[in-house]
Amino acid sequence: MRRIGIVVGAASLFITASAGVSVGAPALDPREPTTEPVAAHHPVFERPLIAVAHRGASGHAPENTLAAIDVAHELGAVTVEVDVQLTADGEPVIMHDTTLERTTDVEAVFPDRAPYRVSDFTMAEIRRLDAGGWYDPAFAGEPVPTLGEVLDRMAEHDLNLLLELKEPELYPGLERAVAEELFDRAEWFRRNPPWEPRRLVIQSFDWESVRESQDILRPVPHGLLGMVPEDRIDDYGWAAMINPNHRHIDADYVRRVQEAGMEIMPYTINDRATMDAVLGLGVDGFITDYPEVGREAIDDLDDGDRFGAPAPPAPPVAAND
Repeated sequence: MRRIGIVVGAASLFITASAGVSVGAPALDPREPTTEPVAAHHPVFERPLIAVAHRGASGHAPENTLAAIDVAHELGAVTVEVDVQLTADGEPVIMHDTTLERTTDVEAVFPDRAPYRVSDFTMAEIRRLDAGGWYDPAFAGEPVPTLGEVLDRMAEHDLNLLLELKEPELYPGLERAVAEELFDRAEWFRRNPPWEPRRLVIQSFDWESVRESQDILRPVPHGLLGMVPEDRIDDYGWAAMINPNHRHIDADYVRRVQEAGMEIMPYTINDRATMDAVLGLGVDGFITDYPEVGREAIDDLDDGDRFGAPAPPAPPVAAND
């Protein structure tokens, strides 16, 4: 059973800038400290279940490319997950592996540059690589995108973003570099209303990096990848999500995370039977290479109108996001 969203009545509550940004109001500048209360002019509804498109629709297009994001959008995904690292010249680049040979033609273009670490190549050099032909000749010539390009393409499609800081211990300053890209795009600091999926969540398996990013980007929700021990969940109450491997959870763990006020979206689930089983545990969503299959699994739940049209707006109130 998923936790039930609370609808706030006429009572006025306020949230600080560290807790959220009011819907429909100008985004707060996270670089400016403030103690002023921010009214959230919406009630709290339960967020819909979502099937997050893993590295874009990576079951249908080369992972972590603009093409994969475009396909995710075409398939009806509402949230996309991608991975970010840093190039040798400090450019935030979208890539999962810390080396380039699996998903590009780097060995052909730069035959003498092994071990082909992302951090050993400048962005100009990475621009010379084909990140699509390995997947299918139809995608030949697809470039490795920058974080800025991904943010802009996703904004164009009105997609939400689950952004993973990949191996941040290899990239000192990754958290700040990501923040600077976001500072240039204020629309990413606007929060969706609480009956829609979150606009932006930053996550990592490196929980110290997540906390550092949270300190820089105070209005942005952050998530912990991996399995937080049950007796330590309360220690991470500042996080918005815990997203573990689906093989390691049960209904009791899901309930424990949600009782602590966090969402849980396990990874990476690609077959329908496992999707159904994990949804039965009461999760808030899951990550998949096949967002259209995930959407079908969610739509097929016998759950009344919960995932239909959003509830009608209530009179302005203030509430936590």
